[in-house]
Amino acid sequence: MGSLYVVATPIGNLDDISTRAKSTLKKVDAILCEDTRRTLKLLNSIGIKNNLISLNKDNEVNKIPSILKSIESKDYAIVSDSGTPGVSDPGNKLIKEILENNQKVIPIPGPSAVTAAYSASGMKHHDFLFYGFPPRKKKDLQLELHNLKKIRKDLIFFESPNRVENFLNEASNIFKNSNIVIFRELTKIHEEILLWKPKLEPPVLKKVKGEFVIIIERELSAPHNKTQHFNDEDVVSKLQEFIDLGFSGRDAIENTSQYLGLGHKKIYNIYVEKVLKKKSKFKLERET
Repeated sequence: MGSLYVVATPIGNLDDISTRAKSTLKKVDAILCEDTRRTLKLLNSIGIKNNLISLNKDNEVNKIPSILKSIESKDYAIVSDSGTPGVSDPGNKLIKEILENNQKVIPIPGPSAVTAAYSASGMKHHDFLFYGFPPRKKKDLQLELHNLKKIRKDLIFFESPNRVENFLNEASNIFKNSNIVIFRELTKIHEEILLWKPKLEPPVLKKVKGEFVIIIERELSAPHNKTQHFNDEDVVSKLQEFIDLGFSGRDAIENTSQYLGLGHKKIYNIYVEKVLKKKSKFKLERET
């Protein structure tokens, strides 16, 4: 019976490949890879020749049956274009099928943009949620960030150079009291790590081709000043903001309570008196 080796490869600097990864890529019968050109470049740099099979998000499902059949007598390695396979990259479906068929999956650990960034972020809480690539549409992104804010963990995202500025604008508006750490070109020549503190001007991002890693520090306390006072209209405005984003009344109340630092009961009473009644009155007027 053959095995599937899940092999981590460099995220930038080719010297980061491990001795074990090299020996694995050399001995397997074939290597499954996202882009054969990228993997061929890596293999050439370390002096290895092997059979390359394209396995990407578009063909993974169709390739699984033939791989499952041949893995009974052959060993495969799976690699992504960079970093650890299966982390925001193709391969998950194949790995799951192989495990369900009681066949061997062997991880060959190594470079990962997620752990590399977190280790250099200075975050003090030691636990995080890795999200991957956020939604592209503005409303979907806002809704998802508001939901993630309730988790109370440091959050790690990947983002493309074309969308990173829009993402950072939305994130800073929602996580008003969070530090945001921005990583570009990790392990490469132009590597840069930027710390963006709350209420400061956004950092200038240089144009790059590679993806960004962004870490948003959790907010442990409600973002408000104890001396600040909010009137009923402030509460209604914030409730309506969450409702317009698609939150239920219950979640809008909870988020408003956390955001303004006001008691849940007070928010609930204002919601019933000034949001629900207004909504019911508007509905009645339209029907008549």
